[in-house]
Amino acid sequence: MVTPVETKVKASTAAAAVSGLALYALGRYVFKGDVPDVVTSWTYAIVPGLLTFGAGYLARHTSRPGAGPPVITVNAAGGLNAEAYRQIAAAVKAYGGGMSRTPAPPEPDPAPPEPPAAAATPPPPAAAGAGT
Repeated sequence: MVTPVETKVKASTAAAAVSGLALYALGRYVFKGDVPDVVTSWTYAIVPGLLTFGAGYLARHTSRPGAGPPVITVNAAGGLNAEAYRQIAAAVKAYGGGMSRTPAPPEPDPAPPEPPAAAATPPPPAAAGAGT
């Protein structure tokens, strides 16, 4: 599968070629022997990196068609609990186990848990002297 070269890569490659010409001009006309070797070597090391980074940063981003399903995000402030694991499992299941590009149809939410029965809680102790 052949894909087009992204704009950022093209811009950085062109900037690398231009930086080579710029360094040639610096060495030929600016650094004529009066500049210490340390400054010259640092310039030769830093200028191409700065130019290629700047060109890649400023170039427009190439969008990719069919980026796939969104990233699963779980908010778990106090750590992962049973509810967080349920959300993760539901999200993975909704996208066909993460291997399919087509999301599965959503399933209905499970029924909410039953509240505890009133009979399960013991009655409060009788107040002293209430029956006398």
